[in-house]
Parts: sequence; structure tokens; C-alpha cells
Amino acid sequence: MSSWIPAAESAAVVLVTSSQRVRDEVARVAVAAGLALTSVSTVGEALALRPAVVLLDCNSARHAVSGCAVIVVGLDSDEAAAWTAASRCNADRVAILPQAAGWLAEHLGMLQRVRDEGTVVGVLGAVGGVGASTISVWLAASAVSRELHPLLVDGDPFGGGLELSLGDESVPGVRWPDLGEVRGTLNPEQLIHALPSLGGFSLLSMGTEPPAPGILASAAVPPIMEAARGAFNLTVVDVARGWSADGSLLPYCDSVLIVVPGRVRAISAARALVAQLQPLPVRALVRGPLGPDLDPDRVADAIGVPNAGYLPYLRAAVGSENQGRVLDLARHRAVRACARSVLDTVLPGANKAIA
Repeated sequence: MSSWIPAAESAAVVLVTSSQRVRDEVARVAVAAGLALTSVSTVGEALALRPAVVLLDCNSARHAVSGCAVIVVGLDSDEAAAWTAASRCNADRVAILPQAAGWLAEHLGMLQRVRDEGTVVGVLGAVGGVGASTISVWLAASAVSRELHPLLVDGDPFGGGLELSLGDESVPGVRWPDLGEVRGTLNPEQLIHALPSLGGFSLLSMGTEPPAPGILASAAVPPIMEAARGAFNLTVVDVARGWSADGSLLPYCDSVLIVVPGRVRAISAARALVAQLQPLPVRALVRGPLGPDLDPDRVADAIGVPNAGYLPYLRAAVGSENQGRVLDLARHRAVRACARSVLDTVLPGANKAIA
């Protein structure tokens, strides 16, 4: 997992080059866009900074880069080489400088504004079968009651499609497989109108048919997640447990909520998971029933992260998911109290989680 986990510090735009002339040209663009530019010498160093955009010169664009927008920058003397490099690394755009300086400044400024607008929270089970998908649904539903504009994202290619737990797989709108050809910049308004709406929130699901292998590692994912951040106040991502070649949406999350049952083994599993997730900010949502001598704060303390909320054991929860009635339980008093506590901690202005 360590190959894609972001570093403690992040940078909006990172340039990978060994050319001083390229560095100077891009620095002028960054000033015009009002952005801070970080310059490094390798792609690995760039990705470790969790950038919104990576700019690669022709010599650095050797392999495909995922998890962020990629633009190949070249000088007027090596335009042909820049286009070849862009094809090699599956880049979103090519900018030949100084001719394209104005366009690049405007494009970078737009991407940064999109990145700054919405909050993206990942929900992840410490162990299997703890109801992370159900809790993701409840958080999105609770955000609706706050008059927010939430999006629920299915981030598990092997989960069978979130709409099945909501009881309406036939609702019209696009799913992940329909967006596979997206490249470059996706208009946030287009995304809003294309997605199905259930329970007052928008949904981006895998659908009920098996998705294509590598669906979350494709070049379509960065522009989709950037558009989601620009279109929605809150995006809740039901994150798949474990890493696979099918990709993960964890790199797009601002923080992660780990759902932890109040059992000793689950606590141990959560501690191992936190170590893998760092330095992403992590919080715990503790689920009942609790083991002997345990309470929600003691569970969170044992894991080493803040306690975002507690959800007592609900006998009806499993049955509601099997029957496609997860949204019915969103109105349960305990569910509403737990979701309110979580949203109070993850939305802007709340106390920061420990990273």
C-alpha cells in the first residue's frame, strides 16, 4: 500500500524536470495562476506530495501516472517529443511553452479551485462485515438533512453495486462503467445532471454487472473525482478493503473514517490499518456491541485516532441491507446521532484528525 499513500505535506502543482529553462517557464505560469509550484526531479517524489496536478517534461514522461491530473510540458523546440511523451504516459494535456502559457495558467487555476471546494471522506471497515457501505449511505443521507449537496461514491469494484442496498438498481443515470472514456476536464455541472439521485443525494455506483478490470486505476478517475469535488459539498466514498490492481479511491480522500467493532481483534486490525493509511487523517467510528471493559473512547484510544462517533448494535441493520431498505434506518435515532457526530468532525471547520 505504501506506493500510493500520500505524504504528510501535499502540493497542488508539482513539476518534474531537470531543465532550468522548463522550470523557469513553468514558474512564470504558476505565478500567473496564483499557485505555489513545487519542483522535484523524479515522478516518485512528485506523487509522494499528493498533488492535484503533475507537470512532466519530455524526459520525465516515461510511464503512465495515475491518481492525479498529468500534463506534459515542452518547449517550442521539442513539440514533437512532447506529444510522443504524452502518449507514452497517458497524459491529460500537452502544453508547449511559452505559446500555451496563458492556457496552462487558466487550466491550473481551475483545477485548484475544484480541488479546494468540496470535502471527500473515505469510509473503510477495519474488518469485513462491519457495515462500512451501510454507514456510507447513512452519512450521505444525514448530509442531506443539513441541506448539503452530497455525493455517495461506490469505491469497491467487488461490492456488487451500492444501489442494491438502496433498493432501486433501475434508477436512471450513469455508473462507473459509463464514464470509462472520460479524459481531461469534466464539467462538475455535467456530472451532477448525469448521476442518479436516491434519498436526496447523488450516487456514483459500480452498477450491478461486474465492472471491467482496473476500473479505478483508469485515466478517467482523476477528472471524475476532481469534478465531484467541485460539484458536491461532501463526497462520501465507500472504500474497498485492501489494495488491488483495480485501483483505489483512497488517494482522493481528505480523511478516512475507519469503522471498528468493539472487539479486541478488530481493534488490533484497525491499528494495523491506521499504520498503512498514515499520513492520511484517520478517525474511528466505533460499532457496538462493545466487549468487556470497552467504551467508544477506549477503543479509539487503543487504535490511536480520534473517536468520531459511536453506533450501538442495531438488530435490523443486516436485514435492511439484504432487503434494500438501508435508507429506512437512516431515520433511526441512534443512526442520526452517530452521523451527526461524524459530520461534525469531518466537515470544514471541525477539529482536525490526528495524522
